[in-house]
Amino acid sequence: MTRIATAAAAQTALLDLMRAQRTVFETQQQLTTGKLHPDLKGAGHRAESISAAYGARDRAEAYKFSAERVENKMEITAVALDKLSEAATDLRVAMTTIDGTYIMSQAREAFEKARDALATQYAGGYIFGGTRTDIIPVSANSLDDLVAAPTAGDVFQNSTRRPVAKLDDQLTLEVGLLANEVGEDLMAAFKRLAEFDADANGPFDGPLDAAQQTYLQGEIANVLNAFDRINDQVGLNGAMQSRVSSQIQNQEAKADYLTNLIGDLEDADMAAAATRFQQAQTAVDVSARTFSVLSQVSLLPFLR
Repeated sequence: MTRIATAAAAQTALLDLMRAQRTVFETQQQLTTGKLHPDLKGAGHRAESISAAYGARDRAEAYKFSAERVENKMEITAVALDKLSEAATDLRVAMTTIDGTYIMSQAREAFEKARDALATQYAGGYIFGGTRTDIIPVSANSLDDLVAAPTAGDVFQNSTRRPVAKLDDQLTLEVGLLANEVGEDLMAAFKRLAEFDADANGPFDGPLDAAQQTYLQGEIANVLNAFDRINDQVGLNGAMQSRVSSQIQNQEAKADYLTNLIGDLEDADMAAAATRFQQAQTAVDVSARTFSVLSQVSLLPFLR
């Protein structure tokens, strides 16, 4: 009976040793990885919640990245609109002078500035091209090209649709401005000036005559209208920027919340894990000694 009891005790000690060794292994993994479990299989009933939280966080981060790209494009758009606005101002100021040669020289420079603004690119595409980003939105390279076109609108080759961006599960926005919307009025002013310069009342060369001064006085109002149209688009772009910026903050806050939630579900308490590791090591030592002693128990000393 003593031998049977000793064998049972040794078996119990062995099981205790194995449990302690497993605890040492598990807590050592926690201390190494910082996670409660090496994978979702070990998370049990929490696995579904952890997986869902990861998916939601990944979506939030993807939406944030998309919104940041849109915001960057809008910042470039704001710079381009400022340049376009400067071109309109340069043209208006030139028209207030009485030197025709200077007016046309400044008009050509202003046209080039406006064209460059409308041809601004971001990430390899034209920002004012709409959904067609592979081709320059304005085909006219000079005032002569404008004169040759039937109307100012004919030099624009942007699409009629704006790009769309999905910034949340339930939020899809049209983003970006179209070249003809922001620049057609200004290009029409350039075209009228160049046509007047080329017709019987031209050219603008040297001091202005009465007919030329009268024309310019009336045309300045049209340039001011074009300037106002550009500033309207500046405001529209700014309002959209504000909305996108708010969306970035929302997605960032959502991603941070989900990261904390994931941590609560799967991160190990490092202080508690260290304590359990030390306790488990002690238990291994004790269980090992106990098993060793019980494994060597014999009745021979009592039979002598």
